[in-house]
Amino acid sequence: MPRISDAQRAAARQRLIDATVAVAERDGLDGLTTRAIVAEAGVSAGMFYGHFDSKEALLAAVVEQKTEELTTLVEAELSLGTPVADVARGLIRQLVSVRDLQVLAAFRSGTGTDEALQAQRRINRRIVDAFVPVLAATSDAGVTRPDVDAEAVVELIDLVLDGLNRRRLLDGFVSSDERVSAVILAVLEQYLLVPNGDHR
Repeated sequence: MPRISDAQRAAARQRLIDATVAVAERDGLDGLTTRAIVAEAGVSAGMFYGHFDSKEALLAAVVEQKTEELTTLVEAELSLGTPVADVARGLIRQLVSVRDLQVLAAFRSGTGTDEALQAQRRINRRIVDAFVPVLAATSDAGVTRPDVDAEAVVELIDLVLDGLNRRRLLDGFVSSDERVSAVILAVLEQYLLVPNGDHR
């Protein structure tokens, strides 16, 4: 039997992650089954369980990757010399508008098993750990208010986005996604950002 290379294993794992996002986007929470993910990825159930112990573990990996992508994007923008104020505003807009994060809503609406709850707690911690340093950097640069509780603010944004993405999955807006997103952005910017011209 031919040995699977590390590159092939990594590619199969990534296919499962990408398939999870695609299924969540297309079929919503009810359609986000292990069978649907495996079919979308074009892999066997054995391949799935060779990478992940459960659907919850896969969903945690999706959230981890999306968090990593966003923090890497922020770091790249800052290293290129993009003004911190623009990076902060861009991050807020990205978090509110990015549709891939709808999988967060599915992840947090999981089975309620001990495994799922533990995975959710780890992801909650990961999100706070990833974004608190970003908020601290913007505060040090005089872009965000220095008196905010960084951990609490990151958790608040996470909770708001969780609710927004649940509403997207349910297609349950009374007004519209665009109108609610605009209000969220305005509230976050009003609370967090030092007015234009006042930061260093």
